[in-house]
Amino acid sequence: MPDRPEADVSAAPTLAVVGAGAMGGQIAYQAALHGHAVRLISRSDERLQNASRACAILLRRRVEKGKLDGDACEAAIARVSLSSDFGDVGGAETIIESVAEDRGIKREVYARICEHADDIAIIGTNSSTLASSLLEESVTRSERFLNIHFFNPALLMTLVEVVPGPHTSEDTILRAMNFAREIGKTPVRLAREEYGFIANRILFIAIQEAMRLVQGGYISVEECDLAVRNALGWPMGLFELSDLVGLDVVEAILDEGFRQTGDERWEPVGMLRDLVARGRFGNKSGGGFTNTTT
Repeated sequence: MPDRPEADVSAAPTLAVVGAGAMGGQIAYQAALHGHAVRLISRSDERLQNASRACAILLRRRVEKGKLDGDACEAAIARVSLSSDFGDVGGAETIIESVAEDRGIKREVYARICEHADDIAIIGTNSSTLASSLLEESVTRSERFLNIHFFNPALLMTLVEVVPGPHTSEDTILRAMNFAREIGKTPVRLAREEYGFIANRILFIAIQEAMRLVQGGYISVEECDLAVRNALGWPMGLFELSDLVGLDVVEAILDEGFRQTGDERWEPVGMLRDLVARGRFGNKSGGGFTNTTT
């Protein structure tokens, strides 16, 4: 039987998602699949329409494959309303911010959110690199603010990292954990903030170690990826994954980690710096470690 998530909307909890990129859109529709009334908010009507269209395609594809009930699919799509008005965060029990990883942009967005958010609402940033303590001065009720980090693609990846700051109340943490479970996710709670949180910390330090092995002449890119796939059981090698993510993105994440922690393990290795400087960003542009297209 295809999945048929909750369909009763008589007392549906309300979620506001601010930011209609790939992550924001998929978070919105994931919640809608599990009975939440969702307001997807962006200043860009084009982004809103693109997010709505892309997520509807993904959900209807599940119906075609027999993995989702057709009525449940259409009900979920109908639960998401699109808006360019920040006032629509009002009345939402949970607010997720999923805008660009830029402190200035995020601070501006929080100022707008806090003008309209209910006092009881919890606010979660989906940021994977900026802990909530770096942004708490932008939020009027910081005890209700924390990281609620989804993984891409949010409609498929089950893990959610719940990361409180020193300012976050225990009630807010518990509500964030419950929210993640309500929408079909598996939450894990960090005891305190740490750059990279859990999964990305492990992943990007592993990427760095793989690059150091290759840069030191101990192994080739191809052999390293082969070892990771076959010995660790990872579906992709670390260089293959880096090329997919984008080497410029990998460099930026590592740079931010080094900037925040001062830990040399995060400082990008020379071979990565060199490829990015030459415009070789991986699969999306100029080739990379595993794609040598020029």
